[in-house]
Amino acid sequence: MVTTRMAQQLNQWQRAFDASPESVSVARHELRRVLAGWGWEGGPLDDAVLICSELVANAIVHTAPGLGDEIRVRVQESEGDCRIEVLDSRPDLMPVTPTAAPSGEGGRGLLLVRACAADMDVVTTRGRKKVWARVLREAAA
Repeated sequence: MVTTRMAQQLNQWQRAFDASPESVSVARHELRRVLAGWGWEGGPLDDAVLICSELVANAIVHTAPGLGDEIRVRVQESEGDCRIEVLDSRPDLMPVTPTAAPSGEGGRGLLLVRACAADMDVVTTRGRKKVWARVLREAAA
């Protein structure tokens, strides 16, 4: 007999944000408040907040072309991890990890996300793009 155990979803949060630079800070602070309320702390909390900030910034800078556009942040906490999803309306513009110039001010966001996340991916569906990353609550042994 084969038994399949599905991860139990513990908590979920989502919010739409205007596609404006101010939304990066708002999303970062909101996520910190939400995850702290769920008992997240220390390095995993900081990693999740950094990932959210970078993914929201990328969605705003690289894919939100005009006023009135919005992005959506969804967070799902399951047993031992947190999945952060940022959705935007530009499935035709896929994120790339560029090589950052040593003295450049940009180009490191996805490198930081990849370094902090247990895994990440991009999915396109129904005219939207979803970039997601997963953070472990405790470091893997």
